[in-house]
Amino acid sequence: MAKFGYVKIVSGQAARRIGRFIGWDEKGVKAKVAFGYDTDILPYTNYHFFSVNSITNNITKQDLVDRYFELSQALKAIDLRAHPKIKKYTAEHTSIITECNLVRHLLQVFFDLKNLTLKNKEKICIYGDYDVDGVSSTALLMTVFTKLGFNIDYYLPDRHSEGYGLHIESLQKLIPKYDLLITVDCGITALDEVDYAKDKIDMIITDHHLPREILPDAFAIINPTQTQCNYPNKNLCGVGVAFKLCQGLYQSLNKDIHELENYLDIVALGTIADIVPLVDENRRIVKKGLANIQNLGIKTLIEICNYDENNINTGHIGFGVAPRLNAAGRLTHASIAVELLLATDKQTAHQKALYLDEENKQRQEIVEDIFHEAVKKIEENNLQENKIIIVVGENWHEGVIGISASRLQEKYYRPIIIIATKDNIGKASCRSIDGLHMKNALTYCEQDLMVYGGHSKAAGFTIDLAKLNDFISHMQTYANEHLTDEDLIPIYQVETVLTPQDITMDFIEELSLLEPFGMGNPKPQFVCQNLLVTKSMKMGKENNHLRFNFAYNNTQYTAIGWHMADVADDINNKYVDILFQPELNHWNDHTYLQFKLSDLCQSKRKISYLEEFPAYDSIGKIYLCLRNQEKKYGQSIFSLKDCQALLKQIYNLNLSDYSIKQCLIILSE
Repeated sequence: MAKFGYVKIVSGQAARRIGRFIGWDEKGVKAKVAFGYDTDILPYTNYHFFSVNSITNNITKQDLVDRYFELSQALKAIDLRAHPKIKKYTAEHTSIITECNLVRHLLQVFFDLKNLTLKNKEKICIYGDYDVDGVSSTALLMTVFTKLGFNIDYYLPDRHSEGYGLHIESLQKLIPKYDLLITVDCGITALDEVDYAKDKIDMIITDHHLPREILPDAFAIINPTQTQCNYPNKNLCGVGVAFKLCQGLYQSLNKDIHELENYLDIVALGTIADIVPLVDENRRIVKKGLANIQNLGIKTLIEICNYDENNINTGHIGFGVAPRLNAAGRLTHASIAVELLLATDKQTAHQKALYLDEENKQRQEIVEDIFHEAVKKIEENNLQENKIIIVVGENWHEGVIGISASRLQEKYYRPIIIIATKDNIGKASCRSIDGLHMKNALTYCEQDLMVYGGHSKAAGFTIDLAKLNDFISHMQTYANEHLTDEDLIPIYQVETVLTPQDITMDFIEELSLLEPFGMGNPKPQFVCQNLLVTKSMKMGKENNHLRFNFAYNNTQYTAIGWHMADVADDINNKYVDILFQPELNHWNDHTYLQFKLSDLCQSKRKISYLEEFPAYDSIGKIYLCLRNQEKKYGQSIFSLKDCQALLKQIYNLNLSDYSIKQCLIILSE
């Protein structure tokens, strides 16, 4: 049976987000949203939540109650979209573009491109990458530079024969053909390769990855993460950095910079796929890009995925469009993905989109095989007992091991390293958790590696298998020194505990104001308790997904859980608690409420959290019922049965005896 690890209830997190935009200070926001809800990190197996007795010494209980109900009115009665700061946050901005002149080296790049390259019709080559960020970066520069009249071409390395980044062998082929090389999404750590090329060809590096202490000796480096760059957004992805290049070039050529907003769908694509924080400029890029999708290739993939073009969110891109674009680079060559994004006629776009769709289906089968083989190796050797799991497989497809690593990380909540071996060489993909910075861990083991790179949560490397045992030993040592037992227990960020009847169309519409969701702005998750499962079943082509119906107050609801079919037989006619994201399911011209599960477990408490700590809405409705009845009939004493009847009659609200008692206790205090 699946179960939560640790649950961190961040009750009113959405209100906190809103509060920050309105301008409430943290103390005031916390006081307003936390009454009876704010908690610590607690083991779910005990499932005991603490209410707040005192938030700060200088806030009295009456102050707390007043502010608590003040917030309830603000969130329930007032149209939040009317608030100026929230309106600014949720509005379609006329311009999303942050000033680019703070980007280091940008001015000298404009001078070179404008006065030399464009004037002399010099040949430019975009040196890209095979993931979605690299593909979208390449397509963006190809589109914009072609429109501006540059003589432009592109080159993508092969994932299997060349690998990521610049390679001297590739440069030897390109240098005789071109006058200028512009990298996208790579190059910041290519010291040897740039040294080789610097006297033979001009090179401009655009990248977003973290640099090392020594930078490549290129003509110019455009990377917000370099120490001498004053650009405020350090979280741009590769296509975001490429967009800065386009922005500055438009300015230097006195072009209408707002024309670039026509290409924000391409920038949004790479921004979502590369999982950078969707805050500030990144959020504006994605919001604007998804609202105005013009690229024919993206539109065709949306059609292939059977999505509604007018209702596209980050999930559709991240789980539908992006994997299909990635599939080509993983299995064959990524050039077809660029060709799709550059397509100008529907027939060509449709053919290439269908090809990518088939490639993606094949990719899914390979991922599934590797995942199950890896699980078998892990379980047979008890590798899950280690603080980091390192699993090795001969002839595993190196192009898809990263996806399998992500699946294993979700299953075991450990840092995962999958190494695919062939001809005495291992190529690895790494995924990590909070508590272990994967790139730093690889730096600790760099004496064992041929090449490596990455971020805190994802990385990769190549290794000579003669050094594999040494590497495993060093990596296990590093993990043991940096991870505690608590680090290995997943923590779920939960907004609050709700009842199913709280989830309505209007509720989901209000949540959508906080979109686009992604890293840095996660989609809100909630908990519902004591739900009776009335029908549970497996679904999907492989019967590996879960779908069940549950009853609450004589109403039936539907929940789905991806890759959770193993619990289908265990929960029939049982009471469960669920961790979920509410969503709308559009099917056959109808729209349904749906509970998308993140996790579930069998209920362990007879009294639910909301009964123990009632919602402000319940307290307020009981108060209004009692006050109205007292005024109407002069009664001051009511039975629980009377209360229940009034709540049902006036508000269609069903509360247990215990919950009503708790509400009355709070009111009496």
